[in-house]
Formats: sequence, C-alpha cells, structure tokens
Amino acid sequence: MRRLLLIILLFLFILQCSKAPLPEQSEHIRILNEVLEQSEYIRVLDEVPLQIRELESVTVFDGKAEPEYFIELISEQTYGETGEPYLTEISESVVDNQGRIIISDANRFSSKLPFMFTVYVYNADGSYRTQIGNKGRGPGEYGMVLGLQAKAEKVFVLDYTNLRFNIYNTEDYSFEQQTLIEDFRDNESTQDLDFGYFEARSDGNIIMIFYNLGSGTGRLENTYLLMDIYGNVLNFKPLSFPYVLKIPVNATSPRPSGPLLFMGKTITTLSKEDKLYSVWNRDFLIKKFDAKGIYQSAIYYPIQGSPFDLNEYTKTAGPFSPQVHQIERAFNDMNEELPETFPVIDKLLVDDENRIWVAVPMGVQSENHEWWILEESGELLAKLVHPKDQPIYDIKNGYLYSKAINQETGTEYVVKYRIEFTEK
Repeated sequence: MRRLLLIILLFLFILQCSKAPLPEQSEHIRILNEVLEQSEYIRVLDEVPLQIRELESVTVFDGKAEPEYFIELISEQTYGETGEPYLTEISESVVDNQGRIIISDANRFSSKLPFMFTVYVYNADGSYRTQIGNKGRGPGEYGMVLGLQAKAEKVFVLDYTNLRFNIYNTEDYSFEQQTLIEDFRDNESTQDLDFGYFEARSDGNIIMIFYNLGSGTGRLENTYLLMDIYGNVLNFKPLSFPYVLKIPVNATSPRPSGPLLFMGKTITTLSKEDKLYSVWNRDFLIKKFDAKGIYQSAIYYPIQGSPFDLNEYTKTAGPFSPQVHQIERAFNDMNEELPETFPVIDKLLVDDENRIWVAVPMGVQSENHEWWILEESGELLAKLVHPKDQPIYDIKNGYLYSKAINQETGTEYVVKYRIEFTEK
C-alpha cells in the first residue's frame, strides 16, 4: 500500500534577408531544419545493440523511417463541457461496451472533504446519463478513485479510501460486488508483496500488479499475476518486469523519495484480445505476450531520447524528487552511473484495431508528445503531435478521447475526436 500512498502524495502536487534562396538551397535548408529539429529529442543509433539482436522473434525497423500517412484529429463531441454535472478536474476516462463515456472527476473546487471523487456516465451524444455509485464507505460507495476501467460489460473502480475494488455493470451501472485489496494478497503467491495497480481484461479477470518494496531503495521489480475478481490466482505465467530505481535520501528529511524516472521504468498495456504489451521505456523495444503470459514477439526502433542533464531533470521532476547532490551521492554509493539520454517513451496504448500508440517525449521542456502510431506488426503509420496536458484516455471505433481545458475557468472536459488518416 506504500506505493498507493506515494501516488496520492504525487496527485496533490501534480493535479505545448528579403531575397528568396534558390530552389536547391530551400530544399537543403528544409531537410537540415528537419534533421536539427529531430535531433533535439531523439537520436538514431548507428547499430542495433547486441542484446536486441539476440532477442527471439524481434523485428528491427529503420530509426529514420517516415510515416505512411498524415493523421488528423477532428473534434466531434464534448462531454462535461457545459451544464451539469459540473466537472472540475478529470482524473481518468474510459469508453465502455455501450459506447458511453465514463469520467472520474476529482471535485477540485468542492468545499467538501478532500479525496472525494465522483464517477459520471455520458451518452455518446454528449448528454449526461447517470452517476456511478456515490461518495462514502458503504456498498458501491467510494472515496479516492485511483483506477477506472471498463471491460467485460463491467466498470472497475479502485477505491483507495476503502482499499477495495467496486464493480458495476454497464447495463444500468448498478453496483454488483466489491473485493477488498487484501483478498488479492491472501494467498501464497502474493502474501509477501505489496499491491501496485491492476489491468482489467476483456475476459472479466484482472491482471494484478504487485511489487516487493524491500528496504524502499534500489531497483524495484513488478510481478504480474492473473486473478479472478475474488482474488484467486489463475492459469497465467507470472511475469516480472523492472520497475524503477529509488535511492536513499537524507534520513532527517521529512520528504519521501520519489522514483528516479530518468533511469527508466516498465510500461504495460492490454489489447482487446488480452495480449499484454510491455516496454522498458529507455528503449523503443515493445514486447508482446499472449493472454497466458507467454512471450510472442518484439518490435524495435533503434532510437534514443534527448541528451540527459541532471540539473535540467531536477527542475521539472516534481516535489518528491531527490536533489542533485542527493542523487550524485547515492549513485556513488550504489555504483550507479547517470544515463546519457532521457527515456525515449512516455506512454503506451493499443487501440481496438491493434494499432500501437507510443508517446515519444519531445524534450524535457516541451509541452507536447510525438505519438508514433504503429501497425500491430510494427510499421510506422503516422506521427501525431499532441499536448502532454491533454492525455489520451481511449481509442475506439475510429475515435480518440482526450482531455481539454477551459482556459477561462480552468475546468476540464473530455473531447471525442474522429481520426482521419490520409496518404502522403
């Protein structure tokens, strides 16, 4: 539960001369500018690292590959922009099997107790439909919502306040059952592990993500297990991925230590067929596992992130990140070395057509991601520049759902965009 506590703390602080040159010169300058712009946030490797070449069933692509299509997002509908209920700060949003949009709102401007979220349902046409559950501690009620997912005709709400999952149906959004988080740890496989997060599957089961915090420092590792909604372990090959590096800080400091994200972390996502995709985000290497947890194949682009600068990182790392001198001292004691580059991937999604969406940071100071949209086989389809503060929540039926912010009031709402691909 300590990782969940850290998420809460982070959530509190964290709530894009006049003579024209000759044609040959113009083309040369254009190409040079493109190369310079690209080199600001990614670097193409001269050769594929040995550990990648030795990986089984890996397809290597050209790091300088050009996308086949242009992509355009065309706004078609908004949810929660006007009228009631009045949304303030959207924490998560998903699209269910009915095509309805479910939004978890943090009630930032509420005068009531903190951490009291509300979950709303909107029809596809933007009209308000209903509220899921209510605030409180009774059956079907919740406090702080740290997870919202819609799969298998159900809505899964991770209620941190009451340390449980609430499950609702998508027919009328009535409450069906609850399972305590402790029930998922009450067996031999997980009793010594801490709960981290979850991924609901299309078959109605849950991939539970656990970790072994140990002393709280060093390289942490996540363990993925498939469980039913009652906490029973199912037939699935347990998967272990490196998570983050945490360092010891001054014992007299009241501040908890956040993870050093520049050292890398594993990001995972599920497809509609319950295939699991994972990436160690320092490399553009995407691995695919089948629904039973068996490794299938991998996609690799030989690119790296922008040059790493420790001082630049600590300026934007957040309130719980260690300071420069703490990092340098800890790395010296732990025989760790600072990386040459930042991670090359920030987020990973798979849409309902099995296209892979990869968010590439455009530099530490940039307000945008460059999303690489790949075929399931790995070919580069398109690239989309999209603001970091407008996260992509879901991609279904040819539509992309993202956050938007009212610049006058600071309130937030969800926008449904139609995705259009046009050949170059």
